[in-house]
Amino acid sequence: MVPRPPVTTLVNALSFYRLLAAPVIVWAALSGHRGLFAVLMLVSLATDAADGFLARRWKQESRLGARLDSLADSLTLGAGLVGVWVFERAPFLESPGWLLMFLAALGVATAVSLVKFGRLPAFHLYSFKLADLALTAFFIAVFLYDFLPWAYALSMSLATLAALEIIAVALVIDRFRTDLKGLWWVLRARR
Repeated sequence: MVPRPPVTTLVNALSFYRLLAAPVIVWAALSGHRGLFAVLMLVSLATDAADGFLARRWKQESRLGARLDSLADSLTLGAGLVGVWVFERAPFLESPGWLLMFLAALGVATAVSLVKFGRLPAFHLYSFKLADLALTAFFIAVFLYDFLPWAYALSMSLATLAALEIIAVALVIDRFRTDLKGLWWVLRARR
């Protein structure tokens, strides 16, 4: 039997940082502090990338850590959307379809998981990790370079596909689990 990692690990601290940083990021955006917003978002995105990697490497994976990570991901996404809306609204208003498609798919994925399992989705699928990378690259491009329509379409498409995979996985599995990799692996394990 593998011992459960303590609640106070560096990995969980990174997720707690993101939980605490999200309202500060929203405040920075709503107060018009573009530089502070961008720096805090970049730190949150970096800690998001680090916590899962470190949890696996240091064998500190836990249900609590997965839940903290998912909640922190949701709050970070929300804070990022607030900032993008405050500072870069015009391009999104010109072509809102991509963002609305992603938000609708994510909303349905969240609703399916909440209804079926009583929890936010925390499957940590490879598709969502790929979408996370694309969204991070798009965010960096927007705040350090310029709005790139092709990067916007690509990142929103990948994020939408990841949300659709969350729906499919939630509908297929019988009980809530984390770190499922993807629908293909779930279906393969059922055979």
